[in-house]
Amino acid sequence: MSYVRRTHFLPFTRPMVGEEEIAEMIDTIHSGWITTGPKSAAFEEKLKAYNGVPHCLAMNSATTAQEITMQVLNLQPGDEVITTSLTWVSTLSTVVLQGGVPVLVDIDPVTLNLDPAKLEAAITPRTKGIIPVHLTGLPCPMEAIWAVAEKHGLWVIEDAAQAMGAHYKGTKIGGDPRSIMSVYSFHPNKNMTTGEGGAIAFFNDDYESRIKRLRFHGIDRDAWKRFAKEGSPHTEVYEPARKANFMDLQAAMGLHQIDKLDGFNARRGVLFHRYLDLMKDMDEVLLPWPGDADHGHCFHLFVLRIHPEKVGLDRDAFVAALKEENIGTGIHYRPAHIHPWYGDFYAANPQHLPKDGLPHTEWSGERLLSLPLWPGLSEADQDQTVGAIKHVIAQAKARSRATR
Repeated sequence: MSYVRRTHFLPFTRPMVGEEEIAEMIDTIHSGWITTGPKSAAFEEKLKAYNGVPHCLAMNSATTAQEITMQVLNLQPGDEVITTSLTWVSTLSTVVLQGGVPVLVDIDPVTLNLDPAKLEAAITPRTKGIIPVHLTGLPCPMEAIWAVAEKHGLWVIEDAAQAMGAHYKGTKIGGDPRSIMSVYSFHPNKNMTTGEGGAIAFFNDDYESRIKRLRFHGIDRDAWKRFAKEGSPHTEVYEPARKANFMDLQAAMGLHQIDKLDGFNARRGVLFHRYLDLMKDMDEVLLPWPGDADHGHCFHLFVLRIHPEKVGLDRDAFVAALKEENIGTGIHYRPAHIHPWYGDFYAANPQHLPKDGLPHTEWSGERLLSLPLWPGLSEADQDQTVGAIKHVIAQAKARSRATR
């Protein structure tokens, strides 16, 4: 079959919001509880049950959630936290904003996740913890990470922003107490959404009241209840804090999104494996690892890496060519240490990078792109995406031959 360009643009992702969510949001508006209220509390109960954790508190974003984890653990200026550069910059920025130092290690080139074999060399007397990032929804090899953390007395916070519904050795991500806290995201491009929002899962009962304070002005109780009949209009602030509370309008969406999540993830898995099958014979691209029984992928992203020397285009030119064919893509991610601020920081502080650099991170960062993937994507959309990829590669090769 000859290639035919799409007539309209295909975005790389799109949220799946149904009539149930819309009806719940309308009910919320009519109820009078638009901001934090009973539906937010009900959503947190559902999060706890889904992830198998005793505590899970929602707030306005995963970034804020991770900032709060740093405060709860009393990260001090100069304290070091080991993480990956192949992540969204908030993983690093939340450490920096608390005065800490993100120390970077290289990735496993197969999984794109932090390589636990690189951790020992990064540990110094100032190291306090490790933040593994479950990139693309693929769980990190946590046993190896926990072993290093236990050996050196370090805490582990899981950046599970992309991993809601993924599981490691049969346990939902965030559901193992060997990680002191885990952070989820409900941004519109995630596997389930509340519009914006995030949450912290944890096991230590003592953290509950502190996290509630830190997400709402330092008030030491459920502030929204002061407007109820049994409440008091008086408040007491116990420490300076953010306004980062989660709204019932968001919870109205989340209450139904979480019920649909396993179905969403199953459909993503079908599409993920279909991409693998459609491109299995293409030597111009490196396909992602789909996980295994121990590393239960939730298929948040399908990250392709191209071989520019075989394609005849670098990644950015390849992305631009796909856009001309009406195929949208994402870049997840440009390595954090390449961004201007972090580039300057690590140039001035090279001791916080490995002596041999981050070769696998940089190699992948120059070549990766995310293909369209969401539960509503059709097989025809996939066929057109792969057809466009093959067309762009064929055109690039033809131009290369013509110029020899």
